[in-house]
Amino acid sequence: MIETRIARRYLWSARKRAHTAFLSSISMLGLAVGVATLLVSLALMAGLQGQIKKRLMASSPQLLIEPAGAATIADADAIAAAGLRLGMHDVHPLVSGIGWGANDRERRGRPMRLRSGKARELESNTDIAVTRDFAAALSLDTGETVTVVAPRTRLTPFGPMPVWRKYRIARLLPFIANERSSDDSLPADGVLNLGETESLFGTGGKPTSIEMYGQEERAQEIQGQLAKQFPGVQVKTWKEINRPLFLALRLEKIVMFVTISLIIFVAALNLISSLSMLILEKRPSVGVLRTLGATERTILTIFLEVGLLIGLSGTLLGNVFGLSVSWLVNHYHLIPLPAGIYPIPYLPLTIDPTDVLGVNAVAVILSIIATWYPARMASRLDPIAAIREEA
Repeated sequence: MIETRIARRYLWSARKRAHTAFLSSISMLGLAVGVATLLVSLALMAGLQGQIKKRLMASSPQLLIEPAGAATIADADAIAAAGLRLGMHDVHPLVSGIGWGANDRERRGRPMRLRSGKARELESNTDIAVTRDFAAALSLDTGETVTVVAPRTRLTPFGPMPVWRKYRIARLLPFIANERSSDDSLPADGVLNLGETESLFGTGGKPTSIEMYGQEERAQEIQGQLAKQFPGVQVKTWKEINRPLFLALRLEKIVMFVTISLIIFVAALNLISSLSMLILEKRPSVGVLRTLGATERTILTIFLEVGLLIGLSGTLLGNVFGLSVSWLVNHYHLIPLPAGIYPIPYLPLTIDPTDVLGVNAVAVILSIIATWYPARMASRLDPIAAIREEA
């Protein structure tokens, strides 16, 4: 198209004008820095979030079955058998609830979230494993006794009495990861054997939840079949279990994208000054084009393409730099992390094609918006007055 050829000619001839070439270069470099910074930041965010999601998938159940309108699951055996038949390779019935944990020696206590654990975690029914945070809060240590009061009562000759048990602390746990009670979104404070947990909370041998492990890609399919077959329970996938965390990660990524996009916005504003200087130098040429039959739309298109060429050049340069840095840092592990502090050995950067497309779209759109006003002013120049300036 004639407009594109004229735009390239104007941009090429601008290099002979020191001030115009300087402004164009600043605009181009500003866009390149903004695009590269945003790409590297998003790659870092995607890498860290990818590690978080990978650990969640490895430790979280792919399906979590909870009772609907009841405290326990009545047909737990049938549900477990159906899950195994549909493709889940590991099924764990759990009992969880909230009681009161107390240190009798110091006469203080606090609410305590308990869940059942595997038999191999504890030596006997009188043993309990608690988190370090809970033990520290009550000044307890391994081998000492904690009193647990259940949220129920039993009838005695003296009337209703609370149900309570004493347990020896067999282990201190750093954190009971992803083990959540069915009635609370916070992690558990302690672990008991399944039979002891059922007795303490009086569930009558019925679990309060069932965890199923299998292929995460089939989780949604199996969820639908179980929900249809057992309408009396709620079936959640691992994504739904961790939905608050995923929403927080997504919000964090959006905020970072918008914040760093301001760098691209400021760089795009430089296009206004560089394009305005170019239009000022080309006023006589614009007048000649108008007298030769060029319409306002033609002039508008020419200068829009000039600004777009500058924007595309800066965007391309930013892509080359940003993607190269991200790939090199991740491939060669250029940023190691201390092994005793972080669970990963190096800083991961993951290039997401969707993020790359979004960054490029933002850069191009902002470039077009920034060049619209000066291009519009150029299209409205009086051709006679512009030619007289050359004379």
